[in-house]
Amino acid sequence: MSFPALPAVSGGIGHQQNTKPPEELLKWVMKNTSLTWNESLAFGVPYPAKCVEEAVGVLNRCSGTLVRYGRVWVILLGVFMHHPALAAQQPLDQVVLQLKWVPQFQFAGYYAAQAKGFFREEGLEVTLQPGGPEVAPMVEVLDGRAQYGVEAGELVYHRLQGKPVVAVASIFQHSPAALMTMGNSNLLTPHDLAHKRVGMLVGGQPIVEIAAMFVNEGVKLDALSLQPNSIGTDALVSGKLDADFAYMTNDPFKNKLAGRDVHYLLPINYGVDFYGDTLFTTERQLQEHPEQVAALYRAVVRGWRYALENPEETISLMLERFPNLQRDALRFEAGRIRELVNPDIVQIGHMNSERWRRMADTFVKLEMVNDTSRLAGFLYDPEQRPDYRWLWWVLGVLGGAILLGFAGSGVLAWFNGRLQAQNSLLQQSMQERRQAENLLQESRRTLQSLIGNLPGMAYRCRYNRQWAMEFISDGCEILIGYPASHFLGVQGHSFNSLIHPDDQDQVWDEVSAAVADGHAYQLNYRVRHRNGTWRWVWEQGHCVERDMQGVPLFLEGLIMDITPQVDTRQKLQQAKEKADAATRAKSIFLANISHEIRTPLTAVTGLAELLQQMELGSKQREYAEQLFASSRLLLGIVEDVMDFSRIEAGEASLRPAPFHLPGILQSVEYVVGEQAHAKGLGFQVVAQKNIPPFLVGDPLRLSQVLNNLLVNAIKFTTKGEVSLHVSMESRTHTQVRLLFCVRDTGIGIPASQRSRLFEPFTRIEGQSDAIAIKGAGLGLSISRRLVELMGGEIRVESIPGVGSEFSFAANFEVETRTQARVEASVPLEDAGSGALAGAKVLLVDDEPLNLMIGVEILHKFACNVQTADTAVQALKRLEHEPFDLVLLDVEMPGMKGDELARRIRQNARWRDLPLVALTAHASTDIRERCRESGMDAYLAKPFEIKQLRQVLLRFLAARQSA
Repeated sequence: MSFPALPAVSGGIGHQQNTKPPEELLKWVMKNTSLTWNESLAFGVPYPAKCVEEAVGVLNRCSGTLVRYGRVWVILLGVFMHHPALAAQQPLDQVVLQLKWVPQFQFAGYYAAQAKGFFREEGLEVTLQPGGPEVAPMVEVLDGRAQYGVEAGELVYHRLQGKPVVAVASIFQHSPAALMTMGNSNLLTPHDLAHKRVGMLVGGQPIVEIAAMFVNEGVKLDALSLQPNSIGTDALVSGKLDADFAYMTNDPFKNKLAGRDVHYLLPINYGVDFYGDTLFTTERQLQEHPEQVAALYRAVVRGWRYALENPEETISLMLERFPNLQRDALRFEAGRIRELVNPDIVQIGHMNSERWRRMADTFVKLEMVNDTSRLAGFLYDPEQRPDYRWLWWVLGVLGGAILLGFAGSGVLAWFNGRLQAQNSLLQQSMQERRQAENLLQESRRTLQSLIGNLPGMAYRCRYNRQWAMEFISDGCEILIGYPASHFLGVQGHSFNSLIHPDDQDQVWDEVSAAVADGHAYQLNYRVRHRNGTWRWVWEQGHCVERDMQGVPLFLEGLIMDITPQVDTRQKLQQAKEKADAATRAKSIFLANISHEIRTPLTAVTGLAELLQQMELGSKQREYAEQLFASSRLLLGIVEDVMDFSRIEAGEASLRPAPFHLPGILQSVEYVVGEQAHAKGLGFQVVAQKNIPPFLVGDPLRLSQVLNNLLVNAIKFTTKGEVSLHVSMESRTHTQVRLLFCVRDTGIGIPASQRSRLFEPFTRIEGQSDAIAIKGAGLGLSISRRLVELMGGEIRVESIPGVGSEFSFAANFEVETRTQARVEASVPLEDAGSGALAGAKVLLVDDEPLNLMIGVEILHKFACNVQTADTAVQALKRLEHEPFDLVLLDVEMPGMKGDELARRIRQNARWRDLPLVALTAHASTDIRERCRESGMDAYLAKPFEIKQLRQVLLRFLAARQSA
């Protein structure tokens, strides 16, 4: 029998035809089709295009062959109900898919599926909605503005919070999240970021992969200064952040293009391996539209496969749609994303339920959720088939109606049809079994491939001290040199025997504690490699099976080699120790250099000051004054270098003590006022009257900052005045915050120089030839650091040609004790020209020149002076005659000055004898040594005559009246 040529039929939904078959076709099909019930059903239901293709082939093959009537209705149903070329036009499902960011290769698979028509072939009209910093895919999907979305690993966090979301397909097998630090910052590990500013907050919550990395390394999040994540690297480059969140798919390209030296901390290197971008929907969408979810899944997987196999074509498609993108950036991103998807090894969209559970455990560890009991139903199974039992019922009814029309075929045809149906069912059952076996084998191969590519060794072992292995992956041979068979079976060796003896108890205790609490465990320890070397490993695992009484039976986990990281950490620690040793050596060196410079400076300053008090010619007096001024300038530079060195080494600290604020201000006015008046400048100190006079703080550091700012103001002022204003910014019952303002009418500071004003070794360029720039450029830098220690910040306001104002606030406690001991800091006035006359002073110093200068100065005060060049000689002098005061050098050969002071205080005769230290070691440590040894005062060399006079008046002014 012949049949006319069939009309051409297209297999895609996009090429539908509404054409009915001719009556001759129906009659011929009824007589000649050879398809069974299940064959036609298989063609008609899951594969509509294939149905007609097979039907056409059958018609051509079976032309002229007589077949049974009972099979005709099946192919007719497939033709009329399922094939788009013969059935009525079906509308496309309108779907909105919310992406998580702006267009880039990160979503190339979705763009490819849209551009190549994969969505339409599955019956979907998909709108790809771009994201951004203000768009949350989770909110868009749950609020119904989108049916599907793309979310990162925190998707499981939302599920644990009770949100009805379902993970459809994990596209990125690994998360691209990372932290970046500047390469020159030496912030190379999570431990280095303790107490640093880390930009890892999004919506007030820490980025989970990054937070887990810190927790795995034992760094508490409370030890970090958590900051909001900033877009780009501006905050990192400008120093506002010490570390910032990075996306490894594009940030390395941008940083390399900009020439930035950036270091990246990857969570996967610290045992944190999250899924990346995951396609998700809601439980309701899956329940009401299972066919749509399956169709979208197939189109997305197909789109990603196409994008990764044809990156250049996909990039061109994206550039046509988004011309503002850059081809080189998309190429870089494509390479990185291929590494994250890993399509050559892992099936695109594959999800491991156990891995999601470990991710959920991370949220529990971070105390973001309490348990993981809501994970049931979280993962979508693409192998699940829709329930077509209703179709069987419909087909049965229709088949019965059609069979009634063929009553003439009799009982024989009916019986034959039933036999054929049963036979087909049996064949289908066997085919489904073979398919299930193939799927099981494929799953096993996939699992083996996945385990084989893990960066370490996966295991399943019994819960006992020997860690008897039930399963161990082939990665063990790379990790410890032994094959898996070495540990398996009845004769298998104990894994515990490879653990370092010093670590075995620690491993057992930590694992047992975690198992008892029902938590996962993580630990580091050493194992012996087959070649005899010790390797550091990181292990994570948990108990997977218990008996009826809850006794743990089996553990599962992963062990990774972290020897390189440990070696790096140890090298960094050694480098830090070397740096600390170098810093200590530098401090000792600078202290010694300071002492050696101050010793001759004492003689230079003393002789220059003595010369000024002699009858000299004008030229000679000018030389003497210049000599004195130069020595004081050199002393200032030495002191600044010493202070800066201590601050840089982190050794600068405040030493709180009660002090009298008016006395500090009077002292500053006395010392600085002379310099201002010498330049013909006005000078005043104005203090608010309601400020408490007695405070607790560091008077030495406060005086140092005020002196630095005032001297700096005088240096850059040629006319007008310099002033210090003190006011109260706030007060409680126990504390007060004071505001100090130093104002001048000097040359001002240009705006271009203010940004580097407080940098070390920076000097402001003078705007007038009349101003000489002197000093090391450390005063403002030191002042800023000291003010920060006092809880404040220096601010500057300036108008070039008009003047400047430096201000800072500092916190102090209010001294409420009525008998507070306050160190005298007010320069005492002369009690009369004879206040020191006749005072018996013992001067102890091992430098003959210092002794000569000291004697000359004391004679000018009409003091009766005795000298000693050693501590032993000083004790002999004290034994033979009484003295009113002792001036003793601290650094002397043999018995040092502080030891001499202790010997003196041990004798009851000298318990109240004033002892004043003289030393070229001008450090707070030396000062404390002197106080602890029993000395009453401290005078740093080189000192001015008026400074020595003030100290003597302090202890001897009352001697005459007594």
